[in-house]
Amino acid sequence: LGSLILAAMVWLAIGWGLKPLADMAAILRARHSGSLEPLQLTPLPSELEPMQAALNRMLAHIQEVLGRERRFIADAAHEMRTPLAVLKVHAQNLMEAQTEESRRESLAHLIAGVDRTSRLVNQLLTLARIEPQSAMPVPSPTDLAACVRDSLAQLTPWVLSKGLELVFDVDDGVYPLRVDPTVINIALNNLVTNAANFSPPQGQITVRLSKDADHYTLTVEDEGPGIEASEHSRLLERFYSRGNDQGAGLGLAIVKRIADRLGGQISLENRPQGGMRATLDLPCP
Repeated sequence: LGSLILAAMVWLAIGWGLKPLADMAAILRARHSGSLEPLQLTPLPSELEPMQAALNRMLAHIQEVLGRERRFIADAAHEMRTPLAVLKVHAQNLMEAQTEESRRESLAHLIAGVDRTSRLVNQLLTLARIEPQSAMPVPSPTDLAACVRDSLAQLTPWVLSKGLELVFDVDDGVYPLRVDPTVINIALNNLVTNAANFSPPQGQITVRLSKDADHYTLTVEDEGPGIEASEHSRLLERFYSRGNDQGAGLGLAIVKRIADRLGGQISLENRPQGGMRATLDLPCP
């Protein structure tokens, strides 16, 4: 009889002790499969608090991973629009070519554009894989002026097709910088595209590169209407777009992310003679 009573008491004690764990399991089973909200079980025995904390850390990590995937999809969709438009212009030039020489030239531009788009896709994948807290791989030294010149050469046919003029003004000298050229390509692609979207017909987009004692300054100027000073900071936010119904509001946000990772900064201001000036400051090595 004593053994039966002891067994019953042990069974009740175990059931009472495991009830919080059973309640936690029931709550998890009742949650929606897509719910990533943290668990808030109270009161909770001290023995189960580490388990709840571990589950909440796992849910936060899953939410962060899904957020990065959504941002990557949005960034990729935004970044691919201009390169595809450039490829279309090269393809049209190839179809309209009248001589074999012009056909070969247009075909060479088309192949170069495809290569550039492939590099862009690879760079987007690289940026998506880099954790915010991890260090970026140190690239080989390169000439910033050559990177800018090559990027603008690729963008020129598209800018001309929109009835605009693209001008590059660079001070004499060498601009050594440890940076992946495709990163500069992405930044310029967004800045020039943004300037083209707000430029008037027959307008001019001016890209300037200069250097100071401790930093390089890359500016992109347009002749558009400009924007209120109160909205300059908001234009650098993700998904904030003003005056462009087809914009996703990601271009300047991506440039800001690149500037932050290179240790620089991006700023916007209205030009006294009209238009917008985007300035990208990068530290000298």
